[in-house]
Amino acid sequence: MAEEETDESFYQERMDKWFSDWLPGKDGEDINFDPKELPREFRHKKFDFDDITFRSKSKKPTKIRTEGDLSRILCSVIQNVFDLAACRSTGEDRVDFLQIKDTSVAKVESDDPDRPDLSVHKASAAQAFHLDDADKQDVSPDSHRAFIGRVAYSWTIFPGVVKIDSSREGFGFSADELDLPDTEGSRETRGQFAGHVTEILSRQHRQFTFAFYVYKNLARLFAVDRNSAIMTPPFDYVKDPNTLLKFFYRLARADNCAQGYDSTTALASPCNISTLREHMSEDHGVIQPLILDAMNDALDHGPTSTWPLYEVQVHDHISGKTSCFVIGKPRKPATSLFGRATRGYVGFDSVEHDFVWLKDAWRSDSLNSHPEWEIYSKLKNANVKNIATMRCGGDVYNPKLQCTLSQDYISSPLLKRRIHSRLIINEIGFPLDAYETSRILIYIVLCAFQAHESAWVKAGILHHDISDNNMLIIHVNGKKRGLLIDWDLCKYASELQERKPLRQNASGTWAFTCAVRLHYPKKFLELADDIEAFVHVIIWCALRYHRHSLLRNPGDFALVVHQLFFDCTCSSDGLLYGCFGKWHAIMYGTYSFQLISDERFQNVLDKLMRLCRSHYRSLDLIELERFLPADILKKIKAPQQTYTITELPVDLDALRSPYEDPEEDDDITFKIAAPDVHEEPAIRTLDEHVYIGQILYKAIQDEDWNCWRSSGVDHFETMLHVSFTERNRPVDGTRSVETFPRKRARSPQASSIVQPKRFRASSSAHNSTPVDGSTFERAALCREQDADTQSVSPQPAGDIEASYSESEDEDEAKVNSIFTAKLHDELVS
Repeated sequence: MAEEETDESFYQERMDKWFSDWLPGKDGEDINFDPKELPREFRHKKFDFDDITFRSKSKKPTKIRTEGDLSRILCSVIQNVFDLAACRSTGEDRVDFLQIKDTSVAKVESDDPDRPDLSVHKASAAQAFHLDDADKQDVSPDSHRAFIGRVAYSWTIFPGVVKIDSSREGFGFSADELDLPDTEGSRETRGQFAGHVTEILSRQHRQFTFAFYVYKNLARLFAVDRNSAIMTPPFDYVKDPNTLLKFFYRLARADNCAQGYDSTTALASPCNISTLREHMSEDHGVIQPLILDAMNDALDHGPTSTWPLYEVQVHDHISGKTSCFVIGKPRKPATSLFGRATRGYVGFDSVEHDFVWLKDAWRSDSLNSHPEWEIYSKLKNANVKNIATMRCGGDVYNPKLQCTLSQDYISSPLLKRRIHSRLIINEIGFPLDAYETSRILIYIVLCAFQAHESAWVKAGILHHDISDNNMLIIHVNGKKRGLLIDWDLCKYASELQERKPLRQNASGTWAFTCAVRLHYPKKFLELADDIEAFVHVIIWCALRYHRHSLLRNPGDFALVVHQLFFDCTCSSDGLLYGCFGKWHAIMYGTYSFQLISDERFQNVLDKLMRLCRSHYRSLDLIELERFLPADILKKIKAPQQTYTITELPVDLDALRSPYEDPEEDDDITFKIAAPDVHEEPAIRTLDEHVYIGQILYKAIQDEDWNCWRSSGVDHFETMLHVSFTERNRPVDGTRSVETFPRKRARSPQASSIVQPKRFRASSSAHNSTPVDGSTFERAALCREQDADTQSVSPQPAGDIEASYSESEDEDEAKVNSIFTAKLHDELVS
C-alpha cells in the first residue's frame, strides 16, 4: 500500500534537485558554517548538533529523553542561523528577519487542538506569538523561555515536527525510495504534520509552503502545494548539519515569493482599512452580520488577529483589468490539504466601495474542466435565471500563471496541474441551511432546480455538483430568492453524448451522488443523476434539521445516515462505490424514517421517492452490470457449482392452499394476507425536470404550510459519539458528517498521511479499502468542503414569492419543458 500512497500524496526527490527546484538560493549566498569562516560575532555560537545523543550509556553531556529536549537544541541552533542571515542582509530584509518559536507547550490559538512543535515566523509578526512570562514559568531551563510562543498559524512561515518515539516515526528511513510506515502511530504523526500545513495554507495566501520533520538524528525537508508534498530523502543532521543549516539559511535570505507567498496579496494598507471601517458603519441590511463576522476579528485584534485583512488582486479574463478587494475571515477555511481548496470571503471593493463575494480556488487544469467564469458568461448570454451575477474573474498571474508544481514529479494521469483562480460575484447570501421552515426549504430548492433546468435547456450545461452547499439564499427587495452556485465542475451536453464506461471516479459531492452511480461507479454521467441529487439534498435537510422518528434511537439514526450518505468502499481498480442504503431506499420507494408534526413535508418526500422508484424500475440492471467495480463483477461472473437434477413433476397435493377452510386440518394453518402494494410504473421520471418540478411547485402553493424546522438544532451532532457495528466492522457513527460530505479528490488507496481529529467512514464490503477520515484525504469524497456560501443564523420568515414572477423575459415560456412553461404561465400571469 505504501507504494500506492507515494504515487500521489508524496514524492521523494534527490537532495540536490530538491534544493535546485524549490530553494535554489541566491548566487554566492551559501556559507561554510565552520566557526573559522564565520563573522567574528558568530564564532562563539553553536552551528552543529554534536552534543546530541539518544544512547542511554553515552558519555556526551546531552542525553535526549523527550521531544522537548531535542526542540530546545534545535531552536538554539536554528535561531543562530537566522541571526547570521540577518547580519548578512541589507535594506528591508535586515529589518524583517526570521525567528523560531517552540509552540509545543503553549496554548493553542486555532480550532486544531494539535500544535506544531516548532514554528518559524517573521520578526514583524512577533506580537502574534508573544506569551506573558507567567505562561512560561514552568519552562526549563530558563534560557529556553525566550523561544516559547503561542500558536499563530496565520503568521507562521512554515512548521516543524519533532519526534523521538520509534512507534511514531512517520516517513520511513529509506533514502532510495519512499516507504511510509503503516502503523497507528506513524499515521498519527503524518496526520499532525498534514494538519499544521493545512492550517497555514488555509489561513494564509500561499502558492506553497515549506516544512521540516525531525526524527531523532534524521531529518526531512518538504515543499507542499495543493497537489502533493515533495520531500527530500532522510539525512543525518547530527553527522552532517550543513544540509539542515543551508535550508534555514536560504529561507531566511529568500524573498516572499521564494518562501511560498502569493505576490498578488498583501496585508491591507491603513488607508484601505480606514475606508473599510467607514463603510462597515453603514446599514447593509440582512447581510450586516456576514460583513461583521468577516472583518471584525482583524479590526479588533490587528497584528495578533487570527484572520488578518488582506488586499487581494483579481484579474478579469474579459477586460484584462485587475481589481483590488479587501478580505478578512473566510466563511469556512479549506479543511483539506490537497485539491481545489475553495475559500469564500466577503470582500470589500476598494474602488466601488461596496461589498461582494470573493471565491478563491485551485481549479484542475484538465480538458474536462471548465473555468467557472467561462460558465457564468455562457449562462448570462443564455439568460439563465437564479444564478449569481459575476462581476469579474480569472486566473491568478504574478506575473506568470500561478499553478502547482508538484505534479511534474509524479507520473500519474490522475494528478493534473492546478491553476489558482479567483471569482467575484455581486450577491452575498446565506447557505441553504439558514432556511426557517420546510416550505421555504422547498422554495429555495425549487429556485435552484429551475436554474438547473434553464442552464440545461438553454445553454446545454449540466451543473454536476448539486449539494446543499451550492444553493444560496439571497434577499431581493425584502423577499427571499434561491440561487444555484458553484459551476466549476459542470459539463457541457456535448461532452455527455459518448456514453462509455468511466475509467476513474467521477467528481461531485459524494453524499448527494445518485444511487445508481454509487452502485455502478463506471456508469456514464447523465441528466438524471443531477435531478436525483436534488431529492437527496431535501432528504439530507429533513434528517438533519427536522424532527423525525429516528431521533429516538441515536444508534439507528447514525447507521441510517451512514448508509445513506457516507458509506464508501474502494475496489481493487481504484473505483469508489457504496451508500447502498440509498440504493435500497429508492428501490423500495421509501426511507426508513417518518417526519413528526410536518405531514405536508412528509407528503413531498413520499412523492419524490415514488418518482425515483419509478425511474429505477425502468433501469436495465443486466446492462448496468458492465459498470460495476472489478471486485463485484468478478464475484458475479465467478463460475458457480452446478448439480445435475432430474426434472420430475411436483406434488401439489403435498401443499395446502391458504384459502381453503382451515378447520379441515388444525395442524397446519396458513394465514397470508394479500398486501396492498401500489406498484410504481416503470417510467424514466428523472430524464426531465417536469416530474419533480411539479411536485415541488405544487407543494409551495399552500401558504398555510409553515412548519418550522428544529430551531438552532443540527441532529447530526447528536451522533458524533455513537458507535455501531456494520458487517462486523466498527463504525464511528456519523463522526464523518463533518469531515466526509462534499469532499473530492483521488482514490483513497492513495491516502497516506493521517489527518488529525478526523473520523472514520468505514468500508462496507469484503476486501475493501476503508476511507479513513484520518488520511490525507486524496479520495473523491475527501476533498475539502467548498465554501461558496455564507453561514448565518436563520433570519425571520418572510413572505415567499417566486423570484422570477415580476421581470421574467418573454422567451422563458419557450423553454422546452412542461414544468417551466407551466410555472412561467401561472406566475407571470
